[in-house]
Amino acid sequence: MLDATQVSEFDRNGYLNGGRVLDDADVDELRDELDRVIARGKSGFAPDEPQPVRIADLGKGKSGGEVWQIVNIWEASPAFERLLHLRTVAEGISQLAHHDEIQIWHDQIQYKPPHHGGINNWHQDAPYWPVIRPSTPVTAWIALDDVDVTNGCMWMVPGSHKWGNQIELLENNPHAQFFDIGKDFTPPAGAEIDRVRVRPWPVRKGEVSFHHSMTWHGSHENRSDRPRRAIALHFMTGDARFVASGSHPMKQFIQLPDGAPMRDAGDHFPHIVRHGKPVSMPTRLRLAKLGQIAFSARPLAAE
Repeated sequence: MLDATQVSEFDRNGYLNGGRVLDDADVDELRDELDRVIARGKSGFAPDEPQPVRIADLGKGKSGGEVWQIVNIWEASPAFERLLHLRTVAEGISQLAHHDEIQIWHDQIQYKPPHHGGINNWHQDAPYWPVIRPSTPVTAWIALDDVDVTNGCMWMVPGSHKWGNQIELLENNPHAQFFDIGKDFTPPAGAEIDRVRVRPWPVRKGEVSFHHSMTWHGSHENRSDRPRRAIALHFMTGDARFVASGSHPMKQFIQLPDGAPMRDAGDHFPHIVRHGKPVSMPTRLRLAKLGQIAFSARPLAAE
């Protein structure tokens, strides 16, 4: 559980480090699973096989480097599906969203390879999700490597989540002027934070960083010899409803009439918190994990 000071910090700045939520063994397992899914690629999954919704290089033709995105890797990997049920993350999202009903909107791998990882330009998350309203309020971003200024960490603008939809301004900021974002922007009158300040946001391996879906954020290139791997878990509250006129890769899985509650959207959008309490991990996932532990602990046969 987050304390009142942490919740207040998030409400003021629009982002917060929630501390370590994965140990080294968990991180190693997720890295191996990420390698497996990337090696297979989108064409490596049979049509009727559980698979990610999208595998794409977002940096191709834009930033001069690679930024690999995988949407809903949890559907292709029990290890990543278990990640959805981290109790500390579920509780933190419920606290920061100020809601007792939380479900997954989708997950998203962001991977910048060493030496030629590209830029994620400045953006806000919510404007890219026009098929749900209200938008998912909080993202949990979990680092699978130590992420810092040398290998492409996120940069944040504190207080920007209270400045409204500024996606047009952010998208039009040239990559070459990454650190000049908002130099001519004036925040709304009465804003708690009334000046654009760009801040680096390093996150260590296994830690979770929470950020608001309207917080200005972006990340620079990775020219280091270290990979930069992370997964963002995007959530919805129980208030979310389907907007049929919107477009998004997840829309294909929403078989609802316009305006219907997303709580009825089905298995592609698992419930994580109900009535203020984290939903228990499905038994099949717990048993699979126990089976892995038992197998790894089994003594080797004598030769």
